Amino acid sequence: MEEIKFLRSISRSEVALFGGKGSSLGELKGIKNVNVPEGFVLSTEIDLKNLEEFSNEILNNFDKLKIKTVAVRSSATKEDAFDTSFAGQFDTFLNVTRDKLIEKISECYNSLNSERIINYCKGKHVNPEEIKIAVVVQKMIQSEISGIAFSNNPINKNANEIMVEAGFGLGEYMVSGIITPDKYIFDKKSKKIIDKKINYQEFKLCFNEDRLENERLEVSLEKRNAQKLPTKYFLSLLENILDIEAHYGRPMDIEWAIEGGIIYITQARPITTLFL
Repeated sequence: MEEIKFLRSISRSEVALFGGKGSSLGELKGIKNVNVPEGFVLSTEIDLKNLEEFSNEILNNFDKLKIKTVAVRSSATKEDAFDTSFAGQFDTFLNVTRDKLIEKISECYNSLNSERIINYCKGKHVNPEEIKIAVVVQKMIQSEISGIAFSNNPINKNANEIMVEAGFGLGEYMVSGIITPDKYIFDKKSKKIIDKKINYQEFKLCFNEDRLENERLEVSLEKRNAQKLPTKYFLSLLENILDIEAHYGRPMDIEWAIEGGIIYITQARPITTLFL
């Protein structure tokens, strides 16, 4: 068995080895016309006790990506499941450099023991001892625009509508609630926009290449009240959303980012809230 695999070699049937996030990203790599950043996953067979044994292989795989920074993301075996989602509960580290890679992977493993996860498990009636963690190491997309999309409208539970949220910069500010994203509602069949709410954005999170760290920047005055997702990206993003929903055969919650005019899909999971 391979303890470390590149995403292109992983499918969604391998949740037990590569967790919900890792197996989903591998599955997404196989969908035509869907751009998924390259990366690799440390399987659940690796943990803090034996991590050092794999450090050389991990660093060699990082070098194969030929990039400066990666996103390091926990991928738990109970994460992104059809009936349970741990989205946002486990640790994620953005723009990790080679010299910090092993350290951040260690912190991902440690997140399983955090008070946040223990409390979440209690609320979901999940035994924490049943959860194993894999770790995704993925090419970092320096997104000019990022967001979340729902292939069914999660607010009114309308299966004929798609909801897209968008903001400037890396998606971490949106996930953590620091910014309020724009909201766009589309008709699924016609792909025409039904409604939109443009929200004010004063700050964004970006990567500083000189200091090799994330930094908070002010959004220019003329863009703070502007539409975050340009109309020219609507159709391509909607086609990605529909292709992913068709592939999985169920409503999906999709994370996306735009860098250099290219739309990247950085995660997809079932929309569990539709059934609450």
